[in-house]
Amino acid sequence: MLVLLASCNGARWIREQIESILAQEAVQARTVIADDGSSDGTLEEIARFSQGGRVTLSTPSAPAGSAAQNFLRLIRATSAVDFDFVALSDQDDLWHPTKLSRACRALSTSACVGYSSATVAAWPDGREFVLRQATRPRAGDFLFEGAGQGCTFVLRADFYERIRGFVTAHTPLTLEVHYHDWMIYGLARSWGQSWTFDPSPSVHYRQHAGNDTGARATLNGVRKRLALVKGGWYRRQLAAILALCTAAAPENSVIASWRSAFESPSGWRRRFRLAWFALRSGRRKRLDSAVVVLAALAGWI
Repeated sequence: MLVLLASCNGARWIREQIESILAQEAVQARTVIADDGSSDGTLEEIARFSQGGRVTLSTPSAPAGSAAQNFLRLIRATSAVDFDFVALSDQDDLWHPTKLSRACRALSTSACVGYSSATVAAWPDGREFVLRQATRPRAGDFLFEGAGQGCTFVLRADFYERIRGFVTAHTPLTLEVHYHDWMIYGLARSWGQSWTFDPSPSVHYRQHAGNDTGARATLNGVRKRLALVKGGWYRRQLAAILALCTAAAPENSVIASWRSAFESPSGWRRRFRLAWFALRSGRRKRLDSAVVVLAALAGWI
């Protein structure tokens, strides 16, 4: 099992995260870490695990600028030809001991190329909340959202290599991507591949001020997402994902239909077309889908 971890100023948490990876039951994991210019002792924490060859570190000379771009750089640089599965890891979570074995079993007994699971969002004050994904895909959900938290993702190695080749060949199209995990799910579905959602949590998903976005279950998380939608950030991400999915599968009718609506001239007709597509084929959860419909009607996307 190959585990890819992107780090940046995670000294407070990364030691426990790596320990939880190395403690996985029934799976031998090799972890490759790409650090994006940490200045807080992260490298020293990683160095604790340098013996034995199960944890290796790269420190690129130029900053990637974001977690997603650090991950994408790590993916381009890391082959999985000697592995059966590839997992993605954040620097600040805790993995349940059976996380990888459950994922491997789910992928080995199905035709799915990717796996994600529920998480336990955990706050410093002791509060916890289980975050579960809607498990029933819709025709165009991948154009609007990913498959849950990327820290739970496990991929078949052959699918990972296909992703790796694609992002290497289409580097300019990936530069605006903020969520590498959304991109991975989008490519899987663009290529007609299946995904498995595990409703049981496999990760302790720490909530803190340094989270990129954080859990939707919090009022702060909802406010942050709403501000991003109103400010045009979500529209730019939709455009970036659409460009990637179009390049991956130009003949895909669902992608073509969404592209036709998304690229149509501004005005009420465009708003209604986007809203109608989102209503019929958009996000998996009804509430999430309703939010996209309202955002489309408001002209925010």
